[in-house]
Amino acid sequence: MSDFMMSQVQGLLAKVGDDLDKMNKTNNAQTDMLLGAINDLAANLFATQAILCVSLKDHPVDAKKVKEWIASQTGNASEAPKAQAVVDQLLATAKK
Repeated sequence: MSDFMMSQVQGLLAKVGDDLDKMNKTNNAQTDMLLGAINDLAANLFATQAILCVSLKDHPVDAKKVKEWIASQTGNASEAPKAQAVVDQLLATAKK
């Protein structure tokens, strides 16, 4: 391979390396932003659960009615098993 071709290959490899470095930096920035958003969402959800649990101590609700409401909104209770489980969790926590 001629010196000219070798320098062309080296130049292209350097460009690929630079592009990979830029992609890595962009990916890291996007990951940090996503993790920050998830952290904010988790904090909001935790605060909302705390408010609900404290409120439920003074104003208890019927778990069956809440689950029926979930079923009416989804069209089928089996479509929202996690929501059904959270109802049980929140009401159990509120009783403590």
